[in-house]
Order: sequence, then C-alpha cells, then structure tokens
Amino acid sequence: MDTRAYLFRMFIDNFMFVFLFYMFNTKIHKKKYWLMLLMVILKFFCDLFLEFTEFIPIIFGYYILKEEIEDKSVILNKVLFCILINKIIFISSSALMVIFMTSQNKVSYMYVLAQISIDYILAFFLLYVYNKFAIQSLIEKYSSNLTILLYTYIIIVVGFIGYTAHKREIFDQFVLGILIFLVLQTLFVSALFIWMTIKQKERYEQKIKNQELVYLKKYTDSLEKDQEQSARFRHDYKNLILSLKEKAEFSQDTALKEKIESLEHYSQPYLTDKFAYRYLKNVKNDYVKSLLISKLYTASQKYIHCTFECPNVIHNIPMDIFDFVRVLGILIDNALEAAEESEQKELAVAIYQDKEQLEISIINSCNQAKESINQLTKKGVTTKKGHSGLGLSNIEEINRKNENMFVNYQMEAEQFIAHVVLIAKEEDL
Repeated sequence: MDTRAYLFRMFIDNFMFVFLFYMFNTKIHKKKYWLMLLMVILKFFCDLFLEFTEFIPIIFGYYILKEEIEDKSVILNKVLFCILINKIIFISSSALMVIFMTSQNKVSYMYVLAQISIDYILAFFLLYVYNKFAIQSLIEKYSSNLTILLYTYIIIVVGFIGYTAHKREIFDQFVLGILIFLVLQTLFVSALFIWMTIKQKERYEQKIKNQELVYLKKYTDSLEKDQEQSARFRHDYKNLILSLKEKAEFSQDTALKEKIESLEHYSQPYLTDKFAYRYLKNVKNDYVKSLLISKLYTASQKYIHCTFECPNVIHNIPMDIFDFVRVLGILIDNALEAAEESEQKELAVAIYQDKEQLEISIINSCNQAKESINQLTKKGVTTKKGHSGLGLSNIEEINRKNENMFVNYQMEAEQFIAHVVLIAKEEDL
C-alpha cells in the first residue's frame, strides 16, 4: 500500500474508537471531547514507533469515564469493549476488502476510503444492535474482574496474531483466518463467561440462602424461647388463680370470688397456647418451623380457631426444602383466607412422618365453592377477588417435577381438605 495512504488509514482508524466510545457512552460531558482528540494524535505518533499502543485509549477512556461511573470494573469493561468492537470492525472490513478488491486496487486512496466506509457501515449496524438489545445495561450488570481478563485475553491474542501477520507480510492471506479465530474466541470466551457467571450466581444464591438460614434460626430460637417463657407464665398464672379461688371459697368471700372469676374469664383468651408449642418443638427444620410459627400467629391475629399436630419428630424432608416450604405456605395461606371468610373460622394442620413417608393434612372451614377442584388447580382460576389464581396451579407444577409427591384435594360440606404425601427417598431410608 502507498505509504501516505497507509498513514492516512492509520490516523482515521483512531477516530473509529472515538466514535464507538462516544456512541456507547452518550452521557459524557462535551468538554472532554478535546481529550479524545489529544488521544488520537498521541496514539498516531506512538503507532509509528510502537507495536502495541492499546494502553493509550484505555488510559484516556478510563480518565474520561471515572467521573461519570463509580465502579472501576464497569469503566474498564466499557473501554475494553470499545477496543474489541473496533478490532472486530477492522478485521471484518479487511476480510471484505480482500474478497472483493483486487491486488491492483490495494495501493490507492480509493481502497482506503472504501474500507473506511465499510468500517462505519459496520459501526452503525453494531450500534443498532447495541441499543436494540440494551447491551450497555448487560455490561453494567455483569462487569467484573473476570470480564476484564476475558476482554484483555481476546485483544492481546488477536493483536499478537495481527502483528505477526503484518511482520511476515501475510496479513491479507491470514485476515479471513484471523476473523474466524476472533469469532470463535469470542464465542468460546462468551460461553466460558456465561458458565462461570451461572456458577458464581449459584454460589452467591447459596451463600444468601445459608445467611438467611442463620438469621432464620436465630429468629426461630428467639420465638421458641419466648413461647417457652409464655408457657411457664401461663402455667404459673393458672395455678395462682386456682389458689386464689380456693382461698376465697375457704374464707367464703363472695365478692373476692366473683372478682377472681371475672379476672379468670377476662384472661382466658390470653392464656390459650395459640402456637401449640409442644408440637412445634418436633419440627427440627428451621425453614418449616419459622413458616409454621408465622402462619399460626397470623391465624391467631385473624381470630381463626387453629389446631396444629406433629406427634413425631420431623428431621428429613424428602424433597427440595424450598419447594416444600412453597407448597406448605400456599396451602396454609389458601386455608387461612377461606377460613377467615367462613362462619366457623376453623383450621387444622397436621404433619406426620415415619420411615416410609411424610404426610401433611390441612383442613379448613369454607363457604361452598362454585368451582370444582379440577377447575381450582388450573392456572388463573380462583374464588378470591383480586387474586391471580396461581396458588394451587403452582403446587401442581411442583408436583409434576417431584415423582415422590402426591397431592389430593377434597371438598366436603363447608370444609376443604388438602392432603400431601411425600414418599421417602432411598437416601432418606
């Protein structure tokens, strides 16, 4: 290629990075445009004497964005992304020129201008893709030290191959191979990043779940302690009332006896063991215990007569614990809402477990439902106003993915019964 045309091409190439940088980061203050002009001039002269000058746009880009963005990893990811896109555009246009231009045309300004035109056509296309798929938000969301390393790896490898091809004067013959290599490397690195992101997300979610379990256990232990103290107080209080009644009867003090009976009647609702504490102690899973405490407390607040039975100790849940909590929570929530609307306002929850299976039985009073049970389990069907009707249908979805789970519903006279059976897995036996 003609030296002057080559230098012209080298100078214009640096403006492509500036174009991409400002198109991908539209909120940059206009007063900083002169810095990019300075970067173009500095990089042009450095390109004459140095082989790898990508550190120059990285430094300038970082300096310009640091006042707009606080996260350093996001800044570096955005700058490296612009450099990578610039390289993709250059290699793609070079490949097209090799295919469609003859060797005689590769020495003129027309060749350079044609390639520059292709560069900007590709740039506008990629800008459309960038905005269409909100890639900026993806970069900001998933930016990390890992993505910085991946971008850097691709840029260095492609730069090294391009440098070697230029030195051996075989760039035109290798440009298609470099483009294919770049695409394959980008796909490979993208797949690797997605896989590592998924694994990192799983580890993070597990960490959050473990942290939640710690807090949940502390909360449940505190509730248990409070309930134990309340149970002792109720026991002592009842004994005190009984002692005072006996003393009043012995002294034949009718007025005192009436006052004590009035106090006993007044305090009776507050002396009821609303949480069935002795059975809750048998539930050893903190997630399940916390859910039950919360729902039983809700029942007491809604003045629903609630009974809970769990005669055997519950250690192992033969399904994913979070699916189990969802199922139990949906069933009790539905039962509470139906019981609250009914005249009887009754709810009974029972959990039984032996070596073979775990059973849940939830019985609640209800008004006579117009819809059949088959209808209620369909998505979007509900008897409650303002509800989406996803409760029982969600249970059906969980049921389908757990082969050891069996669900049965029964509608009797003003009573709804939900029965869930979980068959113990081999590892639980």
